[in-house]
Amino acid sequence: MPISFTDKFKIQKNLLKENNTFDPIIDLDTKFFIDPALIVLCKESEFLNAREKITDFFSSIILLIKHCKVKGDMYWKKAYKMLSFKEITGTCLGYSDESTDGNAIGPTLREAILLTIKELVGAGADAPELFELLGVFQERVGCDRTSDLITFILHENILQYTNRVVCNLGVKTTTITFEKRSYQVIVNPYNHKPLLLLPEIILSPLPIAKSFEDIDYVCTENQRVRDEINKYVDIDGSKKFTKSDIRTMMIVNKDFRDALVSAYKSAPREAFDFYKSQSGEYVWYLTAKEFVEKYPLELSKNVNTVDDIENITNSICAQFKKLVENNGLNKLLYDEKKPKHESAAQLLFLGIADTYCKANDIDLSPETNKGRGAIDFKLSHGYNKKVLVEVKLSSNSQLEHGFDIQLPIYMAQEETQRAIYLIVDNGHPKKIENFIKKYNELDLVTKNKIKYIIIDGTLKPSASVA
Repeated sequence: MPISFTDKFKIQKNLLKENNTFDPIIDLDTKFFIDPALIVLCKESEFLNAREKITDFFSSIILLIKHCKVKGDMYWKKAYKMLSFKEITGTCLGYSDESTDGNAIGPTLREAILLTIKELVGAGADAPELFELLGVFQERVGCDRTSDLITFILHENILQYTNRVVCNLGVKTTTITFEKRSYQVIVNPYNHKPLLLLPEIILSPLPIAKSFEDIDYVCTENQRVRDEINKYVDIDGSKKFTKSDIRTMMIVNKDFRDALVSAYKSAPREAFDFYKSQSGEYVWYLTAKEFVEKYPLELSKNVNTVDDIENITNSICAQFKKLVENNGLNKLLYDEKKPKHESAAQLLFLGIADTYCKANDIDLSPETNKGRGAIDFKLSHGYNKKVLVEVKLSSNSQLEHGFDIQLPIYMAQEETQRAIYLIVDNGHPKKIENFIKKYNELDLVTKNKIKYIIIDGTLKPSASVA
């Protein structure tokens, strides 16, 4: 791990490109989502009716709620049933912080959504796009749940598309049945479930209607709509509105509601470039492979003690430090000079470290979890020889807490006495200084157990400017 679909099954990448198919990483969920706003761009035959299918589904729920007199009547129950579905796995996409007991939308959230839709319908709203905008004003609804719902609606389309693509790949397929129809699929060896393939063009790392801040995005190329919404919400100012605030305005203010729906419908639709963009959640995999091939690392083949594992871990961390500081890997930590989320640094380390580990029979486990939290990485050889690596950005508000509290807990969970705290500085020298000062005051026993490595991940001026 990690490994892409084409790499695992030794499929020529151009075979997927010919069908404009996304090449998923099959042993980790990739933070992309089926974006309903991009469906209209897809010209694959299996998805030509997809936009209409989504609109009809949402319109049917709205029509049922229009006829609903009281919560729990026959119309309410039919609408409730339409939103009741098991999460469809297999796309290797996802991002969810809480369980819904196996359901993409649990019973409590279903009821909350229908109550909101009922209030909106009562206020005169009937645009099916309201469902796609739920992430703006409905608590506990984000891009992941919207994507789950679209996957459910388009399940048959996805299976038809998957069937066509895999039959042209020349690899072993398995027959599955859905709605009394048979489809050819490839089984994911990591979860033993069918892999569902998707057109690249319908995927986005950040769906348009993810959060309130995206109102700014959907208005960027429509000044009239922007001016209209600014009458009610200061997009250009500093005030941040909660989802509850926006929900209230959607219900009581028709002009605001119409302006927001219009902004969403008229926003520019642009396909994401997986292979050139530095802002996505996929480029780390491609870049890590490229850098490891370009900058090979020879590690010790003697792995007999935990000291040997620690030395190998230090070598990998040192190589990662070099690639970030001297070879341009730091660019992937930023999106147009704005620091990315900490996960960008963690994914980069995963991609780099994993390739080096494979060559040395070292087991690398990302995000292991045994009760009280997740450590970023564990490198091990056998049961007793383990070293943990925690990756943090200097911008993290929990930088010292992670070292003082989290890391010792993780070490106890994993039953190891060795760890490395890997700090990537993205422009916070004072926090680095305070951390080092505090570390130097620790006792020798703790210092022997936990080492730290600081990587300068700040952007540097070009050589000509410097």
